[in-house]
Amino acid sequence: MWPDGKKHSRNVYAKTREECEEKLKVLILEMKAEIAALRSGASTEYPDGVSPKKKAIAAYLQEHPGVSSKSMIARELRIDRSTVQRYYDEIRMDFQGMDR
Repeated sequence: MWPDGKKHSRNVYAKTREECEEKLKVLILEMKAEIAALRSGASTEYPDGVSPKKKAIAAYLQEHPGVSSKSMIARELRIDRSTVQRYYDEIRMDFQGMDR
């Protein structure tokens, strides 16, 4: 489970079961490291599986921490206001978790 509260999947392909299991072990370790970096604040980048619009909103809020008007954010990013509303609280909670 990622800090944004959602599950993001990545695919593993291999010719044999053993090869697949080895690749999966490596992938699990990489994903755990990414999650730990997000939670500790060492990284502020969302993983690849996260919506590009959510990433754009998060980047905007990092650059403009005092902005709370969802309408203004939507206008600036040319994103529908309902999309901003969907992600705004999640992103703010993620940022608070990173500040700890």
